[in-house]
Amino acid sequence: MSIKRSFPIVAAVLGASVAQLSSARAQMLGAPVLQTAFANGGFTVGADFGTGSDLTSYGAAVSWAPLTAKYQVSGGIAYLDPKIGSGTATYGARLMVPVLNRTLPYGVAPFVGMGGATRNGVTDWQIPLGISAGYRRAFGSNGRAVSAYVSPFYSWARVRESGQTNTHGLFRVSVGVDAAVLPQVGVSVGYETGAKAGVGQAGATGGIFGLGVSYALHRPSPSDAVEAPRRRSPRDETPDATRNSTPASTPDSNPTP
Repeated sequence: MSIKRSFPIVAAVLGASVAQLSSARAQMLGAPVLQTAFANGGFTVGADFGTGSDLTSYGAAVSWAPLTAKYQVSGGIAYLDPKIGSGTATYGARLMVPVLNRTLPYGVAPFVGMGGATRNGVTDWQIPLGISAGYRRAFGSNGRAVSAYVSPFYSWARVRESGQTNTHGLFRVSVGVDAAVLPQVGVSVGYETGAKAGVGQAGATGGIFGLGVSYALHRPSPSDAVEAPRRRSPRDETPDATRNSTPASTPDSNPTP
């Protein structure tokens, strides 16, 4: 087998092996903005834990992407437990779009999310907009793989209390690692840091650590990583000018006696 023919097959297997590294993550408050650059087709469900300087969250999320993994949407809900005051529910959603071929070991994906919560008459909304860059590597043929990524983003926050609205923007960054411990089971760990909101300002007030476990309902296969062949158009059907390259026999113009 030549190198030119074997490379697409190896790339397809790699893409299928590490596709499940994309865990179910939504934009819930109290959890870090962990966004990988890879997506896996089908549904993925997950449980998430986040903790920061002033609050902790416990949540569940679900994500979905077409089998082509051209984009991925996710949503979730969590219980937000602040260190001061009573807890409440938080919810969120996110959209990410990988822009590179899914069979490559590295990826880039812009994303946008939105999450919110209401507690003691205070409504808090946060909208991150950023881009994720990551690298992934498969180990063997048993579905185990690891992915590492970094996600710089701009977080716009809005807090409304007693009829007064306060908005603020922060530049932050998150780093994370996803590991596929089984063909359909993944574990994620990461940390978000960056600019902090001051006293009376909306937005994150410190670093946030996150941990998650996910399960892909669709088990990836090498065929998922190979794009369907392009349908031939009539203009592609050209006569084969070389099909009959051997000239037909002709009478001998100078026959010998």
